[in-house]
Amino acid sequence: MNLKNFFKELTESESAAVSMTEKQISIMSAAIEIFAEKGYSATTTSEIAKRAGVGEGTIFHHYKTKKDLLLAIPDYLSKSPGQKGLMDELLRIFERPYERFEDFLRDIAYNRRDFVAKNIPLIKVLIQEIALQPELREKASVTVLFPAMEKFSRAIERFQARGQIIDIPSVSVSKLIFTSLFGYFFTLYIAAFAFSGDREQDLEYLIGYILHGLGIADTSVNHDPETGGAVL
Repeated sequence: MNLKNFFKELTESESAAVSMTEKQISIMSAAIEIFAEKGYSATTTSEIAKRAGVGEGTIFHHYKTKKDLLLAIPDYLSKSPGQKGLMDELLRIFERPYERFEDFLRDIAYNRRDFVAKNIPLIKVLIQEIALQPELREKASVTVLFPAMEKFSRAIERFQARGQIIDIPSVSVSKLIFTSLFGYFFTLYIAAFAFSGDREQDLEYLIGYILHGLGIADTSVNHDPETGGAVL
């Protein structure tokens, strides 16, 4: 991901919700790069200024503190036209009249895969710091997480009403799906472990894994009481 292009897209689109100067773009891009490399606490504003090619005072002209730089990240992420498009598409997925839970789950899995793959440095910084920075956690929850959760839970309840998902609280189902998908994407894109294999096929395996854990078996199929296998 080219961070400068990300911020230019954010400020230059017809529906731009953010106004940033070239210096601000350089500062924020440099900050995210170094936060991702070293962590927020180990990063100094002088390092950010040097990489951005600006004076340290210029940073404080636009952002009062180093923490303001960090807290701006989820706001920028949620307002980017490209990422807003992915979020809007996710919300549309929640509202589509799917007949099968499997189709719903597959669309979510691929949508979030694309979201993570396009935002690796930003997400890496959020992951590194969210446990350590309560203000960042609250900001990320309000701008990125909470907007989707209510619609997600309602969609889960529709599949439960049809008898396609086990009867546990929809919030619990949402957390199980989120942690399964996020853990997989973290392993591949953020931690970047060099696992071999076909990523597309692995994602399909993960979808099957979630389905078997949350789905309800087809009761129209008779099973052998001793082996558990289907009786033909």
